[in-house]
Amino acid sequence: MKAETVSTIITILLGILAVVVSFLSYYFYIKGKLYKAAEGAINDAEPDEDPEDEKIGAQKLDAATDQVYALIPAILKPIIKRDVVKGIVQAAFDRIEAYAKKQVSKNSKK
Repeated sequence: MKAETVSTIITILLGILAVVVSFLSYYFYIKGKLYKAAEGAINDAEPDEDPEDEKIGAQKLDAATDQVYALIPAILKPIIKRDVVKGIVQAAFDRIEAYAKKQVSKNSKK
């Protein structure tokens, strides 16, 4: 192979690598935003004081999942599926629940 051909191949590979790294960075940036949005969506899914608006746990999870899934750019929807978002929302709920239990435990000891 000529040095010119090798140089062209390396340039093409570096270009592809730059695109892949940019795409992965964008993916992780969006995923981080989804974790933050999940906490707000959980709060929004919980009714305020209206007992007639009471939803069961699965309905709250679906409502929060739908709200967060709507934030995903169309280009990433084939990669970040609804099940992934549902897992993110569930993980956020689990963290909130664990924190609330710690606070209740701490306050009951006082």
